Amino acid sequence: PGLVAGVVAKALGLGGGSCTLDAACASSLYALKQAADELRAGRADAMLAGGVSRPDCLYTQMGFSQLRALSPTGRCSPFDVRADGLVVGEGAGVFLLKRLEDAIRHGDRILAVLAGIGLSNDVDGNLLAPSSEGQLRAMQAAYREAGWKPSDVDLIECHATGTPVGDAVEFQSLKVLWGPKGWRPGQCVIGSVKSTVGHLLTAAGAAGIVKVLSAFRAQTLPPTANFTTPAPGLGLEKSPFRILKDGETWPRRDERTPRRAAVSAFGFGGINAHLLLEEWQPASGMEVAPRVFVPRSTDATPPAIAVVSMAAHFGPWKSLRAFQQRVLGGGDDVSPSPPAHWWGVPESAWFQEQGFEARSFAGYYIAGQVTIQADRFHVPPRELQETLPQQLLMLHVAAEAIDAASLPQERRARTGVFIGLGLDLNTTNFHFRWSLDAALRDAAGPPLTASRTMGSLGSIVASRIAREFHFGGPSFTLSSEESSGLRALEAAVRALQKGEIDQAIVGAVDLAGDVRAVLAAHRHRPFSASGRVRP
Repeated sequence: PGLVAGVVAKALGLGGGSCTLDAACASSLYALKQAADELRAGRADAMLAGGVSRPDCLYTQMGFSQLRALSPTGRCSPFDVRADGLVVGEGAGVFLLKRLEDAIRHGDRILAVLAGIGLSNDVDGNLLAPSSEGQLRAMQAAYREAGWKPSDVDLIECHATGTPVGDAVEFQSLKVLWGPKGWRPGQCVIGSVKSTVGHLLTAAGAAGIVKVLSAFRAQTLPPTANFTTPAPGLGLEKSPFRILKDGETWPRRDERTPRRAAVSAFGFGGINAHLLLEEWQPASGMEVAPRVFVPRSTDATPPAIAVVSMAAHFGPWKSLRAFQQRVLGGGDDVSPSPPAHWWGVPESAWFQEQGFEARSFAGYYIAGQVTIQADRFHVPPRELQETLPQQLLMLHVAAEAIDAASLPQERRARTGVFIGLGLDLNTTNFHFRWSLDAALRDAAGPPLTASRTMGSLGSIVASRIAREFHFGGPSFTLSSEESSGLRALEAAVRALQKGEIDQAIVGAVDLAGDVRAVLAAHRHRPFSASGRVRP
């Protein structure tokens, strides 16, 4: 997963580091938050951040069909009485960010100023059901950072995907955020770019930001396609919001107040993000809040961060005690590839078919299948069976660390989950199945179901931990090849030092022993002929 950012950085000659993250459909906004933090801390002078989505179209169509989220009419109608689901889109959006003072000094064309970003994770419900409580915490955090009131914005680019339940929850969140008074009916325009370009999944937030920046430039409040009549029960007429069928001129409130807008992005697993933007027009003498891009003083010493618990399962060593005995004892013996690893078939035969001996790929493999007791977690048994081993392993190890720490319940709403993640090649199993003739597909693996769709999404590795233990802080995965775990640790430390969270669960997981990964790695850089590691 981290290869995309690495390739871009190398191609453009960028030496400040790279990382890919997965926060489901909120990924683009999470990426901007991480980039803004790098700038604010002075660790970088410019950052590229955004989102891209180009999944296998068959996977998205079948996956969303299994989740009953795909529009049967092929029309995305956010907040409309005819709304019946989402329509998938594809694309990418990237933004070049600088500290405001640097952009001014360099004479850059400034498209907008990032005033605040709030992140959160739902603490209640299931992985597919959005929660107004979690969305509100992200929204409120953004307004606190910006120093704004909700009524300061004229335009809200909603996450609204055209799914009736999701749209209703988001609309309710906005009504609670604005409160019962202090506004005029219809004073703020809301809408969703998904009505015109579809749901771009991990790039959805980027599409929303581009829409808002375009609205700033054109001084136009944009319409929402396919909107005719509000969905029943929204109460649109008695709210501060209105939805446009046609674009309108966007006047400023006064000469000193810039146009301001908000962008929301919510993802599977209860991942939430809310971003605030304002236009930049210094010639008019407007007061703009450059809070996000003010570097932290180098004189301030950041607070020290303590490690208070840990757990691990490395190779055949299933506990910390076993791992401790191994590393302190200095053993170096290795084992051949297990005869039946993840696929439940004699994988040694695969090596032999490729002209290799299984003992040529000796290593430190996890023996057998990753299994979890059905009553250990609040996960339906069928879902456990259809979840990838990588997710199960991370959930099990995280639970051991959490149990050992005895985290106070009252602090869990301010606990984040940061997971370094390698690619689980089992996510490609469904694509392989579809490439075969119908008569051979069942022999290649099981069909795609709703549980298998959720059980193969990268971001769910972190979200599953957050929802299981009711953690409400930002929860996402980061991928940067071998440094993925360190990237996760860095992001967690940064959030702790800024006071955005009080506790963090940090982990990393990679099942690199998959026979396909082993063979691919061997072709790129041959394995040790002696079966020993000699650093």
